[in-house]
Amino acid sequence: MFVCPKTRTRLEAWYSNASDTLYPHLDEIPVLVPEPRAFLRRHGPWHPSEGVAGQRQEILPICEPDAVSPFLSPSELGVDGPFGAALLDLGTLTPDSWCASVAVEHAPQGPACDVGCGLGNMARIMAREGRSVIAFDRSPNAVLLARDILSGRISEALMPTHAGGAKSVKLPPVAVQTPLQLAIADALSPPLPKDALAWVHLGMLIDSLQEEDLIQVLLESVQLLAPGGVLSMTTAYDSDGPLIENEPSRADDLREVFEELGLRLIQERDVIPRVLRHHERRFTVQLVHAMVFTRVK
Repeated sequence: MFVCPKTRTRLEAWYSNASDTLYPHLDEIPVLVPEPRAFLRRHGPWHPSEGVAGQRQEILPICEPDAVSPFLSPSELGVDGPFGAALLDLGTLTPDSWCASVAVEHAPQGPACDVGCGLGNMARIMAREGRSVIAFDRSPNAVLLARDILSGRISEALMPTHAGGAKSVKLPPVAVQTPLQLAIADALSPPLPKDALAWVHLGMLIDSLQEEDLIQVLLESVQLLAPGGVLSMTTAYDSDGPLIENEPSRADDLREVFEELGLRLIQERDVIPRVLRHHERRFTVQLVHAMVFTRVK
């Protein structure tokens, strides 16, 4: 299903005739960004034959603090003490699980895409719902680790124990069996044909975007949907912990933008907790707003 991210034309053996570009692979994962070799020189493994002497490499981070917590609900984190009891009270609801429960009910048959997939938790959920799944992220390290986790290549991952230490922790059973295609790609130039997907998910993606990129990413994501397709998304409040009175949410603005782009709101839910484990004694509880839309034109 992948196409040239610059021209949206078909690839032949990863070559785009329209842009005269051969898209490379990094450890068997296609690198489908508009200028792939320049991108790899800056963000991927550095090779003297392709890099520039003295060029500083900028590693794109994996957003999740560890590779285990994203696949667990608050009550499944296994934390001891009073804070652990508080997490048990939060139950098993997560922003991803809520979005999936609504999207599955309304999305037509067809492939699903996790845009900015991180370690691939929503891709895992999509696959377990029987979908053919495409997942991509701009971080090479995130995509490679997601591939290893979701394919079952690794059964354990490092989890921070304190500021300078880590331990190996067994991963929950997250390997998927349905078709899963992964790519290193940018939401600003998604390497997918327009009008091709039944379900697109934007999980916390807009929170990391510059304002000048936000509308472009939303427009590109909507254009991936076939008519009747479903877009789910999550966005966090600016402050963590209890809500400040009259604290603004992006939800009002997003409803207006998506309506202008031809989407209709199906359902939304406010203040879903998202627990981030930084190490064994440090956690952040984000308050998340989740929305699900359908494309009507």
